[in-house]
Amino acid sequence: MVLLIGIVFAKLWNLSISISMENTQLGLNSIHQPLTNNYIKKECIYRPPETPKKFCPDPNVRYILYNNGKRQEIDYMQSDWLRQSIWDPNKEDIMIIHGYAGGDNTLPIVVLRDAYIDNGSYNVWMADWGELCQPPCYRAAVNNLRTVSRCTGELLASLRNAGLETNKLTCVGHSLGAHICGLISRYVNFRLHRIIALDPARLLVTTDIKLNSGDAKAVHILHTNAGHYGESDKSGHVDFCINGGKIQPFCETSNLDVQLCSHVWSICYMAESLHLGKAKKAEPCSRQCPAGPRPDLKLGKPIMMGQHTPLSASGSYCVQDNLNPPYCPTFLGDIGDKRCCLKNV
Repeated sequence: MVLLIGIVFAKLWNLSISISMENTQLGLNSIHQPLTNNYIKKECIYRPPETPKKFCPDPNVRYILYNNGKRQEIDYMQSDWLRQSIWDPNKEDIMIIHGYAGGDNTLPIVVLRDAYIDNGSYNVWMADWGELCQPPCYRAAVNNLRTVSRCTGELLASLRNAGLETNKLTCVGHSLGAHICGLISRYVNFRLHRIIALDPARLLVTTDIKLNSGDAKAVHILHTNAGHYGESDKSGHVDFCINGGKIQPFCETSNLDVQLCSHVWSICYMAESLHLGKAKKAEPCSRQCPAGPRPDLKLGKPIMMGQHTPLSASGSYCVQDNLNPPYCPTFLGDIGDKRCCLKNV
C-alpha cells in the first residue's frame, strides 16, 4: 500500500491543534484558535529569542550530508572536517530545511531529500531541527526559528572557510523552513546565493522573521496554499502561483484536508522540477495570484519553475497544471515518487 505524505503529516498537525483530540480524522478546521490551546511553555522546548553565539552548535539541531549513496552526520566543530567528509567539491550544494513537525527522515520532506539524492548531481545537506518543532508546540517552533538560523549560519560560515563555494549553494525550505533559509542571512557575513521557498508558512510569522527578497541574491517562492497555511505576500524575486496559488485541484478530489494537502504538495512540485522533462513551465502573470481558473497572463517568455529557474528572472509567474498530483508516477518506470500520489474520494 502506498504511504501517502498527507496521511502522516496531517496526523502530526492534528496532534498540534488540540491536546484533547480523541479522533485522528484528517480534517483540519482552523488552526488559529487551537493554537491558543497549545501546550504550556514548560512542556515545549523554547530557545532564547536571540540565541547567543556560544550556544551553537545546538544539541537539538543536527546536520546530515548525503552523497554517492552515503550518509554522514556532521560535527562542524572538528578541525578539517569538510576535507575528510563525503562532500564532493565538484557538485552543487543543496541545504534542505524542513518545516513544523519534520525531521531528516520524516514525511513530507524526505520525498524532496530522496529526489535530490537519487539525482546524483548534488551534495545534499539536511538541517534536522525536529526536536525543536515537535507537535503540539507550533508556537515554540516559530520561537526557535532564530536559533536554528544562527546555528545553520555558523555551519555555512564553517563550510565557506573550509573551501565550499557559497555561490554554488541553494537553501531549499518548506513552510517554516523557508523562513529559516531567510533568517540565515542575518548571521553570516556573506550573501546567500539562492533560496527556494516552498509555500512559506504564514501562521504566527511576523515581519521581523519573514522571508524577503533581500535574504539572498535570488529568492524564488512557490505558492500552493497562499493565505491559509502559506504566506500570501509576494516577497521573492520570483513568485510562482501554482493553480492560482491557493488551492490545488487534485487535493479537492482527495480524501485529505484540502488546505493542508495544498500546502504540503509544494514539496512534490519541487521534487518534480529536478527533472527537466517533468519540470513545469510558468508564464508571466499579474503580481497577485489570480483567483480564477484563467490567470491574467502578461507578455513575456515562460521560465522553468523550481530547481532550474534562471537566477536572473524576476516577477510573478503562473502555472496552470492538470488534475494529477505532481511527481506521481503513472506507469511502471515513470519518474516520480508514489508518496506524491493521492487517492481520490
